[in-house]
Amino acid sequence: MTEFSPTIASLFQSVCDKHPDRLAVAYDGRRWTYRHWRERVARLARTFAGLGVRAGDRVAIYLKTSEAAAASYMACQVLGAVAVPMNFRLSGGEALYLVQDCEASLLVFDATVEQSVERVLQELPHLPCVRSGATVRVKAHDLESLVLAADPLLDAAPVGGESHSALVYTSGTTGRPKGVIHTHANDVAIVQNCVMEYHLGAEDIALHIAPLYHVGGMQAFFLPHLMVGAGNVIAVRYEPAQTLADIQREKVTTLFAVPTQIQDMLTHPRFGDFDHASLRLIMTGGAALPAATMERVVGEFCAGIYNGYGMTEASLTLLLHPRDAISRLGSCGKPTLISECQLRRRGEPGKGEVAPGEVGELWVRGPQMSPGYWNKPAETAQRFSKGWLHTGDLFSRDKDGYFFFHGRVDDMIVTGGENVYPREVEEVLYRCPGVQEAAVVGLPDTGGARPSPPSS
Repeated sequence: MTEFSPTIASLFQSVCDKHPDRLAVAYDGRRWTYRHWRERVARLARTFAGLGVRAGDRVAIYLKTSEAAAASYMACQVLGAVAVPMNFRLSGGEALYLVQDCEASLLVFDATVEQSVERVLQELPHLPCVRSGATVRVKAHDLESLVLAADPLLDAAPVGGESHSALVYTSGTTGRPKGVIHTHANDVAIVQNCVMEYHLGAEDIALHIAPLYHVGGMQAFFLPHLMVGAGNVIAVRYEPAQTLADIQREKVTTLFAVPTQIQDMLTHPRFGDFDHASLRLIMTGGAALPAATMERVVGEFCAGIYNGYGMTEASLTLLLHPRDAISRLGSCGKPTLISECQLRRRGEPGKGEVAPGEVGELWVRGPQMSPGYWNKPAETAQRFSKGWLHTGDLFSRDKDGYFFFHGRVDDMIVTGGENVYPREVEEVLYRCPGVQEAAVVGLPDTGGARPSPPSS
């Protein structure tokens, strides 16, 4: 018997069969049901194949957050190609590095980045390109025209769970960007984890303001909603008042927003003008949510606030549920259902965990974890060890098992022989009247002299 291993493409096909007439995607005044969006994605997959893309090839998706970005990502899954979502704020030189590093067979772009695409094509003049929307500078195949002319690719490519589904680039804190490998098995585990933790269902309506080139925006938010038949409203751009208006108009039930965006909405002078009663949960991450902001969210915005911690290499790993939002202020919660976490002393792998209350480096493992970095065996060996990923992030854990973030290993400040964690000082600053954002950094001890400004 051949073992069946679900993939993102097979799950997508199943949910489209189950919920053909439900809203799948809405963007910029257009709306697609699951039946119609599956056909659109299948036509786009055929288009990519017609341009020479084969299973296992990398497709660079250099698009702003949009329906085209989501459709291009899913077309890669159907075709068995590897999606490479790129930050649309990258410079031309940075974009060129990613396209060359992943050895892309196709580049999909829009007018937002056409000046950078010119730089890429100076070095790679024969790279096939597809443009979404009108452009002036770069000649390329028009996405909409190709989709209209293509026959749907009805059968998903026969790829396995260990086949690559995406390369998600992250620069971390040092060095060149690294392509974090995601397999279909990894991403199916991420989807299942988020569906279970957030109790997602077909009745949900998600509003997408997070970039789809991030794991948080795509793998941990868009894909989980798509795979349960929920509605997905993709914002044309993020603006606090517009987001509140979108929540009211679409009766949005789920929102992923980083702490800064949540603060922007809460402090907007028109916050009280909008009805956000439909929201049943807000997911946040990317930074520790300040305790003062958490109290305001619960009292004024949405009581169902989830504060999560994750990274590109392991997605959602720790999660604080709404029931603990106030009683465990400042915590990132406990390990998610599929995650195993340890806190180890720095430089002592395998020496066991630190005691409750002590600070240690977070090590994680689980089926959602990346197998490593694209074409970087040395960096993979440094970060991945015997099934564990050491994150480089510092946490403590209380006696009840709740984790508290203290900062990056490289961010820790040593003063007077004591370790000072920037996050602890920032929490105090957030409590000061009039402080909306705070950041603490270390400077070298100059013996009382004023430090010189950095040279430009």
